[in-house]
Amino acid sequence: MKLDKPKIPSRLEKLDVSTLIEVEEERFISRGMVSEWNVFELPERKISFDQIHFHDVSFVETRFEQVEFIDCKFERCDLSNVDFGDSVFHRVEFHHSKLVGAQCSQSRFGHVVMNGCVANYAAFSFSKFKQVKFENTSLNKADFFECAFEKVLFNTCELDGVNFTDTSLANIDLSTCTYEDLTVTIDKLDGCTVSTEQAIGFAKSLGLLIKE
Repeated sequence: MKLDKPKIPSRLEKLDVSTLIEVEEERFISRGMVSEWNVFELPERKISFDQIHFHDVSFVETRFEQVEFIDCKFERCDLSNVDFGDSVFHRVEFHHSKLVGAQCSQSRFGHVVMNGCVANYAAFSFSKFKQVKFENTSLNKADFFECAFEKVLFNTCELDGVNFTDTSLANIDLSTCTYEDLTVTIDKLDGCTVSTEQAIGFAKSLGLLIKE
């Protein structure tokens, strides 16, 4: 699957976000490196982050509702319990970051990569994903209730206890992932690719008796 990478300049100046968002008319925060964060709630006006590299930043429990991230990279960041509700992510990469309990419901993800991350208990319900790759990422107990998937890849991810209720898994390949239990809607499984062992597990969950 071809994904467009974030368009970030090779040389970036360090930005102080807390100072920038105090400017009432400032809507776009662009072209910079962010390595410190002391903002716990953004102003109510809509803010867009464009061409930003977040590196080793802790955003724990920050509210980012209705925020746009365009051409951004999160590297070794802690986004645990962050509120990303109703936000937009376009050409964004998350590398070796924590998103435990992150609230991402009703958001839009396009050309997004999540690699080597821990996103257990993250909530993605009612979100739209188009050309998105989850790779080597732990998504245990994550919630994908009633999501729309188009060209989404799960590669060697941990998916135990994930909720895919009312989400179509057509053209989704779960064969490289590990899990003991998934919550799915049976008539949304058509076209989903699984390993032989996983297929047996699904059959048992339907009440079928497997004869060795």
